[in-house]
Amino acid sequence: MSNGIRYDSLLVRYLAAELDERLRGRVLRAVRLDAESRAAALVFRRAVLYWDLDPAGGAVRWVEGERPADAAGVHVIEPARGTTVARVTAPPDERVLRIELAPPTAEGDAAGAGRRAASLCCVVVELMTNQWNAVALGADGRILAVLRPREAYGRVLRPGATYVEPQRSVRAGASVPLEREEWRGLLGDVSPAERERVLLARVAYTSPLNARAILGAATSAEDGEALDAAYERYRAVASLPPADPHVLRLDGGAQPYPLPLPGVPAERFPSLLDAIVAASREAAPAAAVGVSRAALERLEARVAELERRAARLREEWERSGPRAAELRRQADLLLAHPGRAVKGMTEVELPDFTGGTVRIALDPALTPVENAHRMYAAARKHERAAAQLPARIEAADQKRQRLAALLQRALAGAASAAEVEAALGPAAPGGGRRGGEARRLPPYRRYRTSGGLEVRVGRNNRANDELTFHHSSPNDVWLHAREASGAHVILRWPDPNSNPPARDLTEAAVLAALHSRARTSGTVAVDWTRRRYVRKPRKAPPGLVVPERVRTLFVVPDPAAEERLRVPDDEDEG
Repeated sequence: MSNGIRYDSLLVRYLAAELDERLRGRVLRAVRLDAESRAAALVFRRAVLYWDLDPAGGAVRWVEGERPADAAGVHVIEPARGTTVARVTAPPDERVLRIELAPPTAEGDAAGAGRRAASLCCVVVELMTNQWNAVALGADGRILAVLRPREAYGRVLRPGATYVEPQRSVRAGASVPLEREEWRGLLGDVSPAERERVLLARVAYTSPLNARAILGAATSAEDGEALDAAYERYRAVASLPPADPHVLRLDGGAQPYPLPLPGVPAERFPSLLDAIVAASREAAPAAAVGVSRAALERLEARVAELERRAARLREEWERSGPRAAELRRQADLLLAHPGRAVKGMTEVELPDFTGGTVRIALDPALTPVENAHRMYAAARKHERAAAQLPARIEAADQKRQRLAALLQRALAGAASAAEVEAALGPAAPGGGRRGGEARRLPPYRRYRTSGGLEVRVGRNNRANDELTFHHSSPNDVWLHAREASGAHVILRWPDPNSNPPARDLTEAAVLAALHSRARTSGTVAVDWTRRRYVRKPRKAPPGLVVPERVRTLFVVPDPAAEERLRVPDDEDEG
């Protein structure tokens, strides 16, 4: 019994190239999205491309001389007559495939184009983790239709919303394979048992499908010879040679792949699509016996959340050390050049110790010495985070691996409903909390300042509106990072005649900075005002408001503050 087809960035890259050769220039008649069966179909003049986007399936089939039958509940998007496929691409080291369309020529049916969805310009297939999806985009970048509408982590996948690409891969070697010295520097000082984990986290085009075949003896041998042999195997894959489609015989079952892997039994096929169809015929039924789709979706979401959490923690860890050093350097410069900065300045340019100049952002409410002490304090926090984060990353990775293995067994029919529920905890009807009455998740996350004041942080654009206008009081303090998209933040404060204590206000501003696109900046400007001075313009998109009587704080977005201030019982249910 086999799991569904698994897609890694290498498979997606080669599949995009094969589909580009097959589809380029063909006239597209319709895009069909079937949410019930989690399937998408691209209908051409005399053929259909079917794609099963249930993670338990995953097959892609090209069928000549067929038109799909009409079915209730299927969303059909018809482009302008004469629309053709311009190209099919996949970004480097991404599990995203883009089918870009060319509009009809001037001789096309202009009247028909006006009646149909003439703006259809692209179909995006997302194959990250287990959140597979298909999205039809208009020429203005807005979503016309989506197979699985959802909202998560700043991405709103719903008709009418502007499409936001998934976070791009930051792994090394996406454009050009690593050189041998880079390979040795990355893995040479890592224990053999840890090399697979480091490889998957840091090197482009590696995945659980190919990592062990690439590393071979380097997962157990300390000597450099084994590591050099692994580099040659890595180079053979990462150089993206001409496709040689095979069906691999892995422990999890048949797996289509664009290249054979050393030491892995495999069977060659004429094309990657042929290999995908052959492997899919051996796949197990989509649903695990006794495990509901809702439970599988909860497990999928939890695995995806843990993967994102580990990636966020890893990103924080990688920048904590350099950020701490930079903050100390700036603080040292401020103290080394007395008189060059004065209270009230928002920035100052100072001579660097090694030549040149450094521009330093300042909080105008503080003296230069106070700014320096704040930078030293922030540097110490980053240093503590650098020491603590590896253990948290390891814990998140281990939990994700356990749940991912459980998910694969559940999809293969080898795990029971009781086992899945034990791992997740019972879900109350309607998405309630564990062990309590069913209730809808509030539109905000809860924090508490050092002074005991409650802070509410919006979860997404729509939740921002709900938080600001339905879950706050007029006297509360509203905060938002200036000139950066991010969460609305509400600091609960009942007194109309006085402002909250400076420390509580600053901590709320830090949370606003952390939940914004400016969170990686050294210093973030955060605007604040009373909630009664925030208004919503007519027909404004979700999350867009106009604040008045605004004042500004300058804060350092310290990741440790979020953990320190979070209300423990407010953890999301994954």
